[in-house]
Amino acid sequence: MISRFLPVLALAVFSTGMARGGILDGLDAAQRRAVFEGGQASVEEAVEGKPWPRVRVYQKVGASPEEVAAVFSDYGKAHTFVPDVLSSRIVESRSPHTHDVEYEVEVPILPDERYTARNSLEALPGGGFRVSWKLLTALQTKDAVGNLLIEPHGEGDSLICYTNLVTPGSSMAGLLRKPAMARMRKTVDAIVEKVELEKSERPSELAAQVEKLRVSLEGMAEGADADDE
Repeated sequence: MISRFLPVLALAVFSTGMARGGILDGLDAAQRRAVFEGGQASVEEAVEGKPWPRVRVYQKVGASPEEVAAVFSDYGKAHTFVPDVLSSRIVESRSPHTHDVEYEVEVPILPDERYTARNSLEALPGGGFRVSWKLLTALQTKDAVGNLLIEPHGEGDSLICYTNLVTPGSSMAGLLRKPAMARMRKTVDAIVEKVELEKSERPSELAAQVEKLRVSLEGMAEGADADDE
């Protein structure tokens, strides 16, 4: 959903806690080990016709998938913890689980960016969640699409994969690429830090966000039931 410029699955687990399949597919043994030990792994994938790669950042969170999804999908509070996001507000709710969100983001060298993204939440089999985003309008950025995938890991923890593909509109895209990639990794760090901080020090705030998430999911179910009638 968010990077500097915009910003599933049941998980089988070995007795050692190592995942077999799932969110970490595609990572090598060293990268998986880094994630399991509380570090971060990132992968950049070149995309034909795009000046910047698709970035995937993986990390473990000391909270349940529901708690992670609840914090991340509280879009109006993104500016309180996501690096360089100056403001964030829902400008239109398309459904209980899909919202158009306007962000203002501080950008180095260039004027600050203001953009609107459509963010959608979905619950996945096995207790996972996915929040997907798609750029609608922006002052500078041409396109952006991505998602945050969250799945359970062990007792009360989660694994997350933050994926983002941004197409910058600036002629300085080459110069800004490296700091933009670094900012995406810092964004994932910030998500983990925020969720774990709320869980340990602000449980009432987290409980309110979880309740909000559950109401949203109930709205999704009711809408699906209505469509079936």
